[in-house]
Amino acid sequence: MTKPDVNINGIWMSTVGAALFERRLPVLPDVEDNTLKLADRDGVLDFGANYGPRTLTLTFEITVGAEEFNATVANLARTFNARRGELALEFKDMPDKKWRCVYAGTLQLGATGSRLIDVQLRMNDPWPTSAQTTELHEYGDGLSFGEGYFYTDHSVEITHSGQTFTVNNAGSNDVGPLIRISGAFTNLSLSDGFDTLTLTGSTGPSDVIEIDCATDKQTVKKNGANAYAMSNRVFPTLLPGDTTFTVTGAAVNVRIEFVFRYKYLY
Repeated sequence: MTKPDVNINGIWMSTVGAALFERRLPVLPDVEDNTLKLADRDGVLDFGANYGPRTLTLTFEITVGAEEFNATVANLARTFNARRGELALEFKDMPDKKWRCVYAGTLQLGATGSRLIDVQLRMNDPWPTSAQTTELHEYGDGLSFGEGYFYTDHSVEITHSGQTFTVNNAGSNDVGPLIRISGAFTNLSLSDGFDTLTLTGSTGPSDVIEIDCATDKQTVKKNGANAYAMSNRVFPTLLPGDTTFTVTGAAVNVRIEFVFRYKYLY
């Protein structure tokens, strides 16, 4: 059985003399329970749970000859140097998924004479993502299938109040998208049937509003400048599957684009 290869920041490790010998990849991250113990009361109060970071261990086998052994180990040290910051991993048997990690541990060879070396990694954001975003690429842009791009349907033209459209999240986890609204409107609202994002004021044909709904961002910008005050501070989340939105407003003539990476549990 052929062992799966791993690509790290664009380089397949088998091509530099380090074959992936084994990987320890948890199906889910560890759960961190939020509980409170009260005196004179049995059990605990449960305030829900969160997932912690996901830890990965990769074991590589040095496949080059003795004369190139130390050079290959030095190359591994440069690859996993913590000062490089985040590493993007892609496993050959799990294509189109990126596991974004940082080095966390000790790069250590086994016993004397061993050609196996373990690498400890940590995913601060524990969810693998799609390799590409859903950002729009039009036919005629000089792009083609197989060049690392795909053509998306996550962009729609809105020309009248009350128009609806559907956005698909093909991942298995919730995601906070970047919502890009280009064009003219007055007092626009975007509702998924549960939450409603409202933008107060008017824009012109060349204006671009970007609402970043990621949990650690939640910003609103107009033509690159802060426009948080024009929003009602609602930031939609896309659940796995289809979400239908309804747009209302006056003099609406816009293109609405949802830009995000699919997030996966595994």
